Amino acid sequence: MNGAIRIVIVGPYRWKAFSVFNGNAYPPKLRSVVEACGSRLALLLLNTSDLRHALERDITDFKNAIESQLPDLETAVKRRPALSSVVIYDSMALLAEIHNCFNALKSFLDLYAQLIGKLVSPPFEGSFGKANIDGQKVSGGRLVNALRNNGQCSSSQRLADLTLRHSLAWITTAVKYRDQLSHLSDLDDMRPLQLPLHPSAPHIDLGELVRPAMPNGQDLEDYFVGLLDNLAEYVCASVAMLHDVDLKLLSPEKLMKDCAH
Repeated sequence: MNGAIRIVIVGPYRWKAFSVFNGNAYPPKLRSVVEACGSRLALLLLNTSDLRHALERDITDFKNAIESQLPDLETAVKRRPALSSVVIYDSMALLAEIHNCFNALKSFLDLYAQLIGKLVSPPFEGSFGKANIDGQKVSGGRLVNALRNNGQCSSSQRLADLTLRHSLAWITTAVKYRDQLSHLSDLDDMRPLQLPLHPSAPHIDLGELVRPAMPNGQDLEDYFVGLLDNLAEYVCASVAMLHDVDLKLLSPEKLMKDCAH
């Protein structure tokens, strides 16, 4: 195969990421970090899709499990009518996808901070690590501080403001969730997929099934769809502020549309 022409056909998620991370739109020396950003973004898009499918499977499996054990569950409820009961579905598949989404997000942000640092003037080594900003520790604080200190570049100040705004609105919380999952394996106050049982008939109503929710009370699926929307908004707005990027070769509006589905 030496000397052969390579024809690469990419999957749909990498193609979606390509709308913003097209290596031809950036300086040639940055192609590797641009491609790494596109790869991580594509991975996050894939992981989020997998999470939604895992949730659909869990709901179906949970309902099937309840229906197969209706007599036993009804008997258990009748024996202790004074106590409230709830059936909880413990899904490792869904938990794995939540891990994957948060890890892909954090990996992308770290790489994207490197790209930002190389595309402002003068360039610096970008990092999306935590740091204190105006008395508050936020994710991406190191990037914000570096951009604020980069006084020679007017776009650096706008990038700093944009990054801080998004970090305070959603990134810091998402990274906190990621860190907690990595160290403790569960999120405090996250609501699992569940179904309440009643001491009086009808004891079980599958229509009362309660979907998983994040600690802030937001539906799990809605949270990750919103996370993608927010990330696309941040990336598209910030790319437009970077130096030496041929915006004519990019289609940020396509990424916004793709993340909305």
